[in-house]
Amino acid sequence: MAGSTSNLVICAIGIYASFLTWALVQEPLATRVWPNSMEKFQFPNVIAFMQAIVAMVIGHLYLKWKKVAYSSTTMIKDHWKQLMLISFTQSSSGPLATTSLKYVDYLTYMLAKSCKMIPVLLVHLLLYRTPISGQKKVVAILVSLGVTVFTIGGNDGKKLRRSLDGDGNKYKLHGFGLLSSSLFLDGLTNATQDKLLKANKANGNGKQCLITGAHLMFTLNLFVVLWNVLYLYVIDCKQWENSVSLLAKDPQVWGYLMLYSICGAMGQCFIFYTLEKFGSLVLIMITVTRKMVSMILSIMVFGKTVGLQQWVGIFIVFGGITWEALGKKKAKIPRAKSE
Repeated sequence: MAGSTSNLVICAIGIYASFLTWALVQEPLATRVWPNSMEKFQFPNVIAFMQAIVAMVIGHLYLKWKKVAYSSTTMIKDHWKQLMLISFTQSSSGPLATTSLKYVDYLTYMLAKSCKMIPVLLVHLLLYRTPISGQKKVVAILVSLGVTVFTIGGNDGKKLRRSLDGDGNKYKLHGFGLLSSSLFLDGLTNATQDKLLKANKANGNGKQCLITGAHLMFTLNLFVVLWNVLYLYVIDCKQWENSVSLLAKDPQVWGYLMLYSICGAMGQCFIFYTLEKFGSLVLIMITVTRKMVSMILSIMVFGKTVGLQQWVGIFIVFGGITWEALGKKKAKIPRAKSE
């Protein structure tokens, strides 16, 4: 178990590095007006389709590298219902959250994303009846609270106060409904992934059918490809045609699109490994604290200032994480002594 802490640190660094690079590529890909077509490459399903294909290929190589006996074909045959559900909820959550920005401001969107641990807990407890310790529940609430306090205490909080003074009508029930639906789908995605991984770990029939993070990465991206092909072929054919036309006029977009997809796929390797070894609550803890950790690094490197309210948020988050880590350490001491 000594190595598990170092593995978790490596996973966190890998997730941060991959998705910070991914975000840097995403901005010019989505916002730049390309010189020949004089258009922006704003084709979300085409981008999701390309990223899923690259992630599927890398997931397949990851699966081969792990040399597991349980094939992805057999996994699809055994668990196709769960895989369809996870890929559908995963594909639907992002567009719902993005659409909510038409009705709520960006801070509300960020605060909702900061509380992703709560819907995962609720789905585990109410839908799957998963036993979760009281300490984990409290830590999930503390992390969500700490990130919320941190976000409100920063520049985004000032934007919220200005927006409330200027346009209180932005807060519509429709926007909160979209955000709530997105959070529920996130909770369903992560809790179902946990259930799928744990159910196979508990399978003691002597047959090796262990599902790994590599299995999930390959098969879920395969289903995401199928969902997007169906959408682009049946519902929005024009999106595909327009994207092909733009890529023909501005072939340099391919470089950004492929780099964006590769960064996302590498990030997924760390995500699914973390999910396999540590579970969805730890994974979300890493992802929702990314902005806060980035700010702490900025303080250390560039000497940026942080307000009192943000320090309170940082203290709450790391206090909760430290409390859980100490609790795990104490729980292992009696076991070690009895051996």
